Amino acid sequence: MTDTKPPSQQHPQKQQWASLADRLNPNRPAFDAQLKSSWKTLSKKEKKRIITQDRKAIQALKSRGTSYSLPFEADTDDHCETSHVAYAHIAPILTYIAEQIGTTPSNLRIYDPYYCAGTVVQHLNKLGFENVYNQPEDFYQVIRDGCVPQHDVLLTNPPYSGDHFERLLKFCSENNKPALLLIPDHLSKKKYVQDYRDKYFFLTPVERYFYWTPEGLRPNEGNDGDDQKTSKKKKSKQHKNLMLGTRNSPFASHWFICTNPVLSNEKVISLIQSEEIKLLDWCNLFDRQEDIVQANSFRKRKEIEQNECKVECAYQQQEQEEEGQRKRRKKKNRVQKEKCAPVNGGTDAVDGSNPFF
Repeated sequence: MTDTKPPSQQHPQKQQWASLADRLNPNRPAFDAQLKSSWKTLSKKEKKRIITQDRKAIQALKSRGTSYSLPFEADTDDHCETSHVAYAHIAPILTYIAEQIGTTPSNLRIYDPYYCAGTVVQHLNKLGFENVYNQPEDFYQVIRDGCVPQHDVLLTNPPYSGDHFERLLKFCSENNKPALLLIPDHLSKKKYVQDYRDKYFFLTPVERYFYWTPEGLRPNEGNDGDDQKTSKKKKSKQHKNLMLGTRNSPFASHWFICTNPVLSNEKVISLIQSEEIKLLDWCNLFDRQEDIVQANSFRKRKEIEQNECKVECAYQQQEQEEEGQRKRRKKKNRVQKEKCAPVNGGTDAVDGSNPFF
């Protein structure tokens, strides 16, 4: 195991670093009015020093996922870090667990055994959970060595490839600690999950969570089978963030939650339903996984009905437009005929002859 710690885990800072561009832009949250007002009066030497520091910090952020080698093999598709929204959804449950074991959220020991680039620490720190362990370690080697760190809660978004989820479920069943696992819908339907799902309840978002891939961890992303022009177009459409990387949302996912042995799952569910534990408004709670499938099926049926309604409305609108065009053509033809009709005393015969002579 390595002792290397990424910058985000050495000393968590209350004030987040911001780029020089953000600090000088009054439209950004990190705007520094004092720096902006004094910028023109700074010497060229001082400006150069600040700009150089800023460039170094940006380069360190961009290379945070590749600046050191991980002590385990990882599928490149597994290099995704969880959105802060997903952690905000389960924060009330973590807070209640902390209260039940007689500690504070800031002292609650949270263990995330699967390392990507350490952003989980920053996200949880912002929510008030400052004692988070997420290190570049081989989780399975740590288990074999008997060096699993002391923790009150295991919280993780595990790799989706291979048998990681199955091995994680087995570990959690023997760990005797509350566990919160963020799992994609397709993995939750695997046969081996049936042996464990009765030990969990489930929390789902209304909209699928975003995930972030730190820059450099997928160097060939979007290039497979694409020519250079197509690849550039794909990259230009990607949503990127200096602090987080490239945004993607490959799978719909939801939380597997087990609060035993601190509290029974049934007790927590009842506390949530009575709003003693208040979740964010856009979270859905299920005590059975079958209910998620039914809810998703209902949502899909509703979407299909809405799409069918949209198609029907489009047809009706098209028919109305065509009917309007027909009426306008009729009116136009009638006006033209009236303009071409003979005036009194003129010729009424089609052949131009006058019937009075």
